[in-house]
Amino acid sequence: MTHVNTITIPDSFAPIEIATPAVVGCEAVVVVVSDNVEVGSVFDNICDFLGFGVEIVPTDAPVGPMLRRHRPMAVVAELEGRGQDGCHVMMEVADHDPGLPILMLTGNEPGLSGAVDAVEELWNLTGVTKSRQLPDIGKLVEFLFHAGRRGDCVRLMPA
Repeated sequence: MTHVNTITIPDSFAPIEIATPAVVGCEAVVVVVSDNVEVGSVFDNICDFLGFGVEIVPTDAPVGPMLRRHRPMAVVAELEGRGQDGCHVMMEVADHDPGLPILMLTGNEPGLSGAVDAVEELWNLTGVTKSRQLPDIGKLVEFLFHAGRRGDCVRLMPA
């Protein structure tokens, strides 16, 4: 037998400021969670050219405070990190914003990609893009443009 202890009925007469949650925009910043210098360097160069900010975070540093402080338009992470793996990063992103675009570099082991799928489904993440390795520059720019448009912080469109 199931009992409902609390029934919540929305107040349809509440002022609009109370009835709708505030939408906090993002900044044109990409958070890269990686110990790989090459990954950070590639994003640093691309984002510098496009006028975006980049915050490179080692895998042993906490990600949550960086997300709250910078309100990034996207997160890039490697699945296998020394300090924390990509699944932990995904959970931190889900706690911050489940729709935030994530580029997850899964590596070449197919079983690990299944772990990303499981975390994505379990935490209701809607913006995960998986790639075995760092995509070519065209795909990276396309990912960044879609992320920027999603967060309404970039007005450029991919070709």
